[in-house]
Amino acid sequence: MYKWIYLESDQKLANEEIEQLQIYDMPKKPLYHYTSREVFWLIIESESLLARHIMFSNDYQENMIGKKKIEQAMEKENVHITEIESLPFMICFCEEKDLLSQWRGYAKEGIALEFDFSKGLYDINKVFSSYYCYTIMNHDSETEYILENEKDEKVVTRAIVSPYSVIYTENEEQVDDEITKKINQIAKAAEQSRQQYATGMIPYIKNNKFKEEKEYRLIFDMKQLVPETQQHLLQKKYVYLDVNGIKKPNIRVKFGDQSVAEEEGTIKLYYSNESWTNILEKLRQELAKTIEIELVIVADTYKMSLDEIVVSNGKFQEKVCASLRSKMRQQTPPVQNIKIWCDGHLPIRRIIVGPSPDAELMKCSIEEYLKTKYWMRDIRVDISEIPLRN
Repeated sequence: MYKWIYLESDQKLANEEIEQLQIYDMPKKPLYHYTSREVFWLIIESESLLARHIMFSNDYQENMIGKKKIEQAMEKENVHITEIESLPFMICFCEEKDLLSQWRGYAKEGIALEFDFSKGLYDINKVFSSYYCYTIMNHDSETEYILENEKDEKVVTRAIVSPYSVIYTENEEQVDDEITKKINQIAKAAEQSRQQYATGMIPYIKNNKFKEEKEYRLIFDMKQLVPETQQHLLQKKYVYLDVNGIKKPNIRVKFGDQSVAEEEGTIKLYYSNESWTNILEKLRQELAKTIEIELVIVADTYKMSLDEIVVSNGKFQEKVCASLRSKMRQQTPPVQNIKIWCDGHLPIRRIIVGPSPDAELMKCSIEEYLKTKYWMRDIRVDISEIPLRN
């Protein structure tokens, strides 16, 4: 049994301060992650996303543009922040679900994954973990790295974050007014936070020519998140993907709290459709001898639709999920079009197969695979509406 060490307190405070400063926009609707078929299968089979080192991104010049823009803005506003060393890994998302330029640039004959990060953002301490992301520094699914004096401990670096919006910039030689405004906002932060926030803006800056993507990024700065004593473990946990002969380093990013999954006995059912209360109460009573269930009718701020139920993370999650699906089918008439989501897993809500000659076959393959994972069974699979051009 591993003891989980969460190095999250400072990071949580930092994210709350970022949101209070309103440096970035947060997602108000689903976002889409475009990727190749190879990486898509890696994502859903490992139940984790791959965050790529920013120096190996498709737009490798972005980091240099970002540094230059931050330096210009700081110089203009006389905000003296010495750049600190960073090691950013990023996962990119787009507001558009079926965008031709995304298919061409990032996912030729690939896949787009719809993620819902929007729920519960007004109550970060009490709601779902769909945007609670973490990476394990001394353990992965293949190898255990035992550190000195940590023989039974799993060291977890966890960032409680949401994807933040990209800052699009114009002429590279001119001071950008929006970035200058954000530097002014950073200047209001606590003294010890300013360097981190200014440096942290760099991976979010992108050329205005890509503005149609309406991009958001989930950034993991491993120099900030990982203690110096753990830095030597980073290369051991990289996932290298071969892209046209170039080995590109990635880190695995998981969602939720696995210690809760292993230990929490009470399961909460979150829902907004009050007409389901009687059905859910009967289910609660039927399982009461073995599983404690708590029913939670959520407020509008949780942004849940009437056809959704979220099953909280816990060791009985799979059993409750199966019982819930069975209970809904037994009703007269059966409750249809219900979507049951399981907290603590990737918040994927839809999968879109890109324009390709075998799109129908790929769709069928994905649908069959989703049946093997209890938390994936309500994920919708569609095919791009963009015509295939030979």
